[in-house]
Amino acid sequence: MALSTSKSISLSGVSTINGVQVATFSTVVSKGLSYTSVSTQITSQDLYENNKAEVRKDRDDFQTVADNLSDSLDSGSVKSTEQTA
Repeated sequence: MALSTSKSISLSGVSTINGVQVATFSTVVSKGLSYTSVSTQITSQDLYENNKAEVRKDRDDFQTVADNLSDSLDSGSVKSTEQTA
């Protein structure tokens, strides 16, 4: 018998409009995966409908953070997931 392990990181994010949560995003990033799937949960349908462009930009920004984290796992140097505005 041999032990096999893998490293993965759970990542989550929240999209807000005027301080109100509109959507949440989540994913699990693992070394060696060529694509990271992002799950989106709309928590305020009315705010989402009125602010789709902003929420979709947040989703795209979250995907970029997940991709960068995945790349850093593959290279062996995990980088911060903090984003600055």
